[in-house]
Amino acid sequence: MERTRISAAQFFIAMFVSRTVVTITINARFMGGESLLDNIISYLLAMAAGLLIALPIWLSVRSGQGKSVPVLAVQRLGPVGKVVPLLYGLYFIVTGGLSLALFQIFLMDAVNPGFSAGLVILALVAVALYGALRGIETVARCAICVFAALLLACGLVFAIVATRFNPHYLEPLFQYGFSQTGQGMLVFLARASVFADMAVLLPQVSGKRKLGFFWWMAGTAAFVGLTILLTAGCLGRYAYTQNFPVYVLASLTEVQSLQRLDAVFTGVWMMGLVIKLACDLYACRVCFWSITGKKEPRWAVWITAAGILALAWAVGEGSLFQGALMDAGWMTVCTVTVGAVLPWIVWIAGLIKKRGKGKANP
Repeated sequence: MERTRISAAQFFIAMFVSRTVVTITINARFMGGESLLDNIISYLLAMAAGLLIALPIWLSVRSGQGKSVPVLAVQRLGPVGKVVPLLYGLYFIVTGGLSLALFQIFLMDAVNPGFSAGLVILALVAVALYGALRGIETVARCAICVFAALLLACGLVFAIVATRFNPHYLEPLFQYGFSQTGQGMLVFLARASVFADMAVLLPQVSGKRKLGFFWWMAGTAAFVGLTILLTAGCLGRYAYTQNFPVYVLASLTEVQSLQRLDAVFTGVWMMGLVIKLACDLYACRVCFWSITGKKEPRWAVWITAAGILALAWAVGEGSLFQGALMDAGWMTVCTVTVGAVLPWIVWIAGLIKKRGKGKANP
C-alpha cells in the first residue's frame, strides 16, 4: 500500500511545533528545583542523549529499504512482531493524553474559563482527528502555517519582554547541585515523542532527513534556551512560584490595543497541541496498517482518539493519575523503549535473518 510522502522540512517543522507544547509547560515542580537556568543544560544533555536514541531508528529504516519500524517488526519477528506496533500505538495514546491533560490543568489553574475545560480539549481532539483522517500531507501543510504563526507570536512576545530583562535576576548555574539538571534532562526526554514519530513516519519523509533532524535539534535547543533565559531574566524568583511561568511572562506584556498577550500564548499552545495530536493519531493509523497490511478502518482511529481523550480527562481531573503518569522516570523509560530498544531489536532481527538466508544459500 503506497502512502503519502512529505518533505523532511515539513516533517521536522511539524515536530518543532509539537515540541513547543513541552517547552511552555516547564516549571519548578516538574523540573525538580528552582534553578531555572539549569534546564538549558538539561535540554542540551537531552539532545545529546537523543542522538544515541535515534541511531537504531536510522539503522532499522535503512536496513529495511525505507519501511517503518512497526512494519519491519511484523515482517522479521512474525506474530510476536505485532506487539511492536501495539506498543507504539499505546505510547502515542499515553503521550497525547498527557499533553492534553497538561493543557486542561493549565485552563483550570491559570485561565479559569467560564466554560468546561473538558469541552475545549474535546474540540482539540476533534480537530486533530479530522487532520489525521485526512492524511499526513494535510497535517504537514497545517504545521507550516502554525509554524509561521508561532514565529510571529513568539517573536512579538520575546521582543516585548526583552525590554524587561534584568541580568541581576539570573542565578548561577548548579548552585543547588546537579540533581535538578538530571531531573530536567529526564523530563525533556520523557516528553520527546519525536523518536517514536520518526520510527513510524520516517519512511514517508523524503529529502535530507538527517540534516532535518539536526536542524530540529538546533532549533528546539535555541527556542528552549531563549524561552528559559527570558523567563528567568524577566520574572526572577517569582517564576519559581508559578505552575506555568511562561504563561505569566506572556501575561505581563502589553501592546497598546492588544493589551496582555496571554491570549497569544494560549493560542500558540492550542495550535501546537493540535499538530502534535494529529501526528500521534496518524502514526497510530500507520501502526494499525502495519498489523493488518490493509487500509486501517476508521473506527480504529476513532477509538484511538477516544483513548487519548479519556486518559486526558482522567489525568486532568485526578491527582492519583497525575502522580503515576507524569513521573519523568517512568515516561523516560517508555521513550527510550520505543525510540531505541524496539528499533534495536528489529535491526538485530534483520541481521540474523539476513545471515540465516546467506547460510541457506551459500
